[in-house]
Amino acid sequence: MGIYVHVPFCRAKCFYCGFYSVAAPGWKADYVEAVTREIATRGDYLPTREAGTLYLGGGTPSCLEREELERIVEALERQYTFAADVERTIEANPEDLTGERPRWFWELGFNRLSVGVQSFSDERLRQINRRHTGRQAMEGIRRAAEAGFDNIGMDLIIGLPGQTEGEVMADLETVAALPVTHLSVYMLSVDPGTVFEKRVERGEFRPEDEEVTAERYREVCRRAREMGFEHYEISNFARDGRYSRHNTGYWQQRPYVGFGPSAHSYDGQSRQWNTANVRRYVEALGRGELPFEREVLTPVDMYNEFVMTGLRTRWGIDPGEAERRFGACWRQAAPRVASYLASGDLELVSGRLRLTEAGCLVSDMVMSDLFAAGE
Repeated sequence: MGIYVHVPFCRAKCFYCGFYSVAAPGWKADYVEAVTREIATRGDYLPTREAGTLYLGGGTPSCLEREELERIVEALERQYTFAADVERTIEANPEDLTGERPRWFWELGFNRLSVGVQSFSDERLRQINRRHTGRQAMEGIRRAAEAGFDNIGMDLIIGLPGQTEGEVMADLETVAALPVTHLSVYMLSVDPGTVFEKRVERGEFRPEDEEVTAERYREVCRRAREMGFEHYEISNFARDGRYSRHNTGYWQQRPYVGFGPSAHSYDGQSRQWNTANVRRYVEALGRGELPFEREVLTPVDMYNEFVMTGLRTRWGIDPGEAERRFGACWRQAAPRVASYLASGDLELVSGRLRLTEAGCLVSDMVMSDLFAAGE
């Protein structure tokens, strides 16, 4: 199983971010009390208590103080047994990788760091309301390596306002010189409720042309391969097999439990998600309640998620397994599978069906076209 803890605090909201977070540090102490209470009461959500991965995401987990992180980790270790080779990831912003903080994270048992860089261009960072500079990002990653981290991932975004191809490639050259084992490269999307969405509505910002972004994505894939990164998921690249095991668990539909406001959990048959409101979350846990919604998955839901998550990765999906588990749904999709094989968007490799690099650029279309209609 995987464990996810959502830390919903940010010092400022990034203009592109659609995840739940708040610039309300005054709630941190109450949040820690509430999330440790939730952890203490949900140990029976899954039939096992042995965890293979732990992921603290957000928001900005690195903005918590050592004592606050320690309380969360101790609460988890009271409830769960962690495998000997457990992957423990904490997300961090570069401005937090100063002083003793990287050493704190290491001493608290985290062995993988995910750093939200997005760009090494100071102009681009200001445009998206990030609070660090490119130099801070480079120095923070190096400082984390000195603290003991040998598994460091970082994020980049392509398609930012005003970003040129030269900037994107320069960012990759900077990555090449850093002790980074994992790289996530996202094409900018304008998510509902974000500052960017409002700017698009007011005509102040126009997303980059899709063809331009697609060409840059292809160049990123090419250069990442030259740098020794394996392209193992639509947006993710890893050196030396250092895949994100936690996220791979999501894509391979393994069960997980999530704690904190807006966190999701999955038991193989249903999903549930906590309220995306820190005040309601804290107040409800104070009364001994957990505010959440739940959805029981239908066979069609399970089939569609099998297609969507499996095709995201280099391992793809096994047509034989699809036939055994979802016979009618899979047979209905067969003509469309054949069409995408002929067009070069899908390929069969060692008996498994997966997206080609060209297919990754139209992945939403391919996946949705293979979906079964709801009941």
